[in-house]
Amino acid sequence: MILVAGGDSMVWGSELADSPHGGTNGYSRLTYSTQLAQQADMDYICAAYPGNANNAISRMAINACANNPQCGLLVTWTYPQRNEFRFIDGWHSINSWHTNHKEFSENYFKHVGDSEYYEIYSLLKEIVFLQHYCERNSIPYLFMTTDNHFYQHENYVRSHDKDIDNLYNQIDLSRWFWFPPGTEPNETITPRGFYQWAVENKYSMGPQGHPLESAHKDAAHLIKEKFNELVTKNL
Repeated sequence: MILVAGGDSMVWGSELADSPHGGTNGYSRLTYSTQLAQQADMDYICAAYPGNANNAISRMAINACANNPQCGLLVTWTYPQRNEFRFIDGWHSINSWHTNHKEFSENYFKHVGDSEYYEIYSLLKEIVFLQHYCERNSIPYLFMTTDNHFYQHENYVRSHDKDIDNLYNQIDLSRWFWFPPGTEPNETITPRGFYQWAVENKYSMGPQGHPLESAHKDAAHLIKEKFNELVTKNL
């Protein structure tokens, strides 16, 4: 059995002890995704990379699953402000502070990319796209998120945009794991993503803001039951 894990630096394991430089030494074996694979006695393929946009996450996950048809999939979606484009020199994920293809990036965020509606619509489209791929190819999967941006603002955004509402209605939320909402003042009161949960529970963070080993270990423990239910039992 094989687990394919898609995502960004959180799934890659940036700043963890065995991957301190965000990619220079390869992906970490200390992330929650690797620990879930180990407890299920599964081989592991990391289809994540630091800085990935959500369309990069779906693209890389599909490629990895296509090359390993007998697999399960765990995907952690990233921040909606990121987008990937195919340039002459290859695929690049950009955001508002991206340095490569600077002129394109500045114009994109000036005219299109800074719209919350466009960000959420683009994210939801990738979620539905990958969900359909998994269903079409009988791939057991579990989705998570780094933060709960699209979930936290769902009622306001959906009520103001029928395009987003129609797309949101296609998501099978029964196949998601959410960290429990916070209970203290200034904590997220809706179900949380991994990063929100780690920050608000005061786990140790690296200098670049990535949750460290203790957060990944405890996250794996929390995710395990849902992961086994949706992924390992269906392989």
